[in-house]
Amino acid sequence: MATQMERKLRAALEAGDSEELQRLCGEVGSNIELDVGGFDKQDYPFEEVRRMPLAHHVACKPVSSSCLELLIDRFGTGCLTYGNGRLIRETPVHLAAQHQDESWMKLVKEKGGRGCLRIANEDGKTVAHFAAMNRKSNSCLKWLVKELGSDCLTVPDKYGNTAVHLSAEHQGIESLEWIKRQIGTDCFRLNGGFWKRTAFHFAAQKSDNSNLKWLVKEVGSDCLTVPDKDGNTAVHLAAWHQGIESLEWIKRQIGTDCFRLKTKSNRTAFQFAAEKSDNSKLKWLVKELGSDCLTVPDEYGNTAVHLAAQHQGIESLEWIKRQIGADCFRLKGDRTAFHFAAKKSDNSNLKWLVKELGNDCLTVPDSYGNTAVHLAAKHQGIESLEWIKRQIGADCFRLKGWLDKTAFHFAAEKSDNSNLKWLVKELGSHCLTVPDEYGNTAVHLAARHQPVDSLQFIFDQIGAEMFSLKNNRGETPADVVASRWCYADQSEKRDWISSTQRRLEASRPPAGSSAPTAASAGAAAPRPRPRARQSLQPPGPTPVGLPEETRAKKQLDPSFTDWDFILQDDKKQLIGRGGFGEVYKALTDRNQTVAVKVLPLSGTGQSRKLQKAVEMEKRGVEIIKRLSHPNILQFLKCEQKSDGLYIFTELVSGHSLFELMQRQNKPFKESGVRDFSRQICSGLNFLHCQPEGAILHRDIKSSNIMLTNEGVIKLIDFGLAKEIIGTCGLSTGVDPKGTPYFMAPELFMGEGDSIPYSAKTDVWAFGCTVYELTAMEPPDANVPQIRIGIVRCGGRAMPRIADGFSAGMKDFYLRCVDYDPRKRADTTELLRHSFLSASS
Repeated sequence: MATQMERKLRAALEAGDSEELQRLCGEVGSNIELDVGGFDKQDYPFEEVRRMPLAHHVACKPVSSSCLELLIDRFGTGCLTYGNGRLIRETPVHLAAQHQDESWMKLVKEKGGRGCLRIANEDGKTVAHFAAMNRKSNSCLKWLVKELGSDCLTVPDKYGNTAVHLSAEHQGIESLEWIKRQIGTDCFRLNGGFWKRTAFHFAAQKSDNSNLKWLVKEVGSDCLTVPDKDGNTAVHLAAWHQGIESLEWIKRQIGTDCFRLKTKSNRTAFQFAAEKSDNSKLKWLVKELGSDCLTVPDEYGNTAVHLAAQHQGIESLEWIKRQIGADCFRLKGDRTAFHFAAKKSDNSNLKWLVKELGNDCLTVPDSYGNTAVHLAAKHQGIESLEWIKRQIGADCFRLKGWLDKTAFHFAAEKSDNSNLKWLVKELGSHCLTVPDEYGNTAVHLAARHQPVDSLQFIFDQIGAEMFSLKNNRGETPADVVASRWCYADQSEKRDWISSTQRRLEASRPPAGSSAPTAASAGAAAPRPRPRARQSLQPPGPTPVGLPEETRAKKQLDPSFTDWDFILQDDKKQLIGRGGFGEVYKALTDRNQTVAVKVLPLSGTGQSRKLQKAVEMEKRGVEIIKRLSHPNILQFLKCEQKSDGLYIFTELVSGHSLFELMQRQNKPFKESGVRDFSRQICSGLNFLHCQPEGAILHRDIKSSNIMLTNEGVIKLIDFGLAKEIIGTCGLSTGVDPKGTPYFMAPELFMGEGDSIPYSAKTDVWAFGCTVYELTAMEPPDANVPQIRIGIVRCGGRAMPRIADGFSAGMKDFYLRCVDYDPRKRADTTELLRHSFLSASS
């Protein structure tokens, strides 16, 4: 529960009350984390409330800089450079550059020094990048250039984007003219890294076309059709973000054929226009190019008709019917127009489609087995469910879709519990305990997605039984609430569970006495629940034998009791940095050189939770250090000290595969990929076939795979330390690509920690790594990291390996990235695949 101080701070921040906020900043005991709302939707479209330390909130809000100055004076300059969040690692310096004026930058320099002006976040964005996203003023950007030099304008972030690119989207013509005076116009043609986007692409994402017009005037109209990495041009993006006036202007510059250009996923300007809530641009395009463009499918079979059914209104559907008839709404891609209409928050389009085509379409399954009924239970309201019941009866809500989920499971993923309550009233509370393929019930999902009153409602229905429900991983709803993937009211739900379980415990009769009634226990008597099915995954792989000469030999002595960092130029010799800590060379009292990873254990003061995560890490090291395999990094031991956790491993001389690609500036040849894949697969097979049960890596990607100087692959950086990172909120380095790009779809499918990592999720990541070795980027790298889960949940087909590689390699990759984990290959099958047995 929020304290009185937290409530006062939140109120002052949301009101922009500088006087009250300054008073509270002088009283608060620390730079506490708190939830605050009232953010601009343009800056944070997906977050109504943000949880950050106080200094971060102050840097975002329209308040006096004296509030930040007071926090710095009281708690030190560390609160200026502390990176918030597990993924982005923004600091108050970054946020002040994005939201405030140059006076805040002067304060940062005065209190923290010039070094603060150069810090980068996890995405590699510098303070100048954030200043270029300041839509109110470019004064911070101008001041930074004055302080740091104009070179800071062209420093790329992890994705290759510079302050020039970001200014083209977030600021105005005056900024672009000023940038031109600083570094000339060629900067507007710069391609941004893997995305390959120019300032034109960014300007086309601005709601008005003033910057796009200025750029065409300065650089020429040919830039309108330059494709980015995904094949998107400024034309496509303008059809999405801008208005008819912009499309008419583009037509005058380069004609109408540009609107037929296809992206790499075969999307045209029609698909982009259909994703806007008004249909004015879609009508204009049909008038210019003809109605046949409405049914041109993209790579996934989705047409402008499908997308309009989700994003536009009845007037648009009626207009489409007049253009090409009603049968177009039955067209199948991965889904029909019915499925898309069921994802719209209101059911007006769904009702219209049923009236036009009949109610049998409500139960047509998509490629994953989900129907419009399932999707409406998650995305629409009670009125929609009641209407569906009148059309086809209540039994439709028992239909099983993807992963054997019913409408109950989908309703439990909705942020409020109104649909879940309605379904219980209609079909009975026993449906709450029906397990899906992973053993998760609607109770598990509600524990993750819904507020605390949903737990009380469920308890009123099934009583204490809710606490004994277990999924295939043995997790109860209480475990789900305790996990870091609980999305709503986590602290309130923890308190409710604790107090309810105490009441239940107190109500149990002493030994030998008669049992109390359900009423005296304060809950309904437990009901028998369906037995959770065993996982439908096929039996695990069997170990594949290794030649005698490749068996690992134990060489290092882990029994050392003393050690020292090896110094270089009087500093600890740093040999690696990742998202989970820094790695140094060390010399043990056994006269052996080893690597030591240091995980700092400072952060937000959650000591009990942190210690639990540390103990998990220690147990993981204890398990892994017993393993011996030539392709597995040898773990030696770990030590916990007051300042951090120290993990000792063998010292590997070589480079990661990611680093080698970057240094060579090209992907590997097929022969190299084959050699590496054989060794990676051998190491994974060894891990997955341990007699006590599979050991999972959980973080396979090229940056976690070393190639020694002798050509031996080593799997490093097992995904153990994630629990500590999630607890502390710390990160000390920049990861070349966020792990989500390598995560299997089942890890995104709405279950969080309740979805088990498995040998098959390691295989998926391995397949993504094979792709990465051929393309220098993981699959769908063009998709923003925050949206990759949406893409995977949507079932988008995985991108194909480029031409020039063998059919065997392409099939090997596709066997790894099958969306169905039951059909996905295991490492035993992969080791016998023709791709690995072929001669290099």
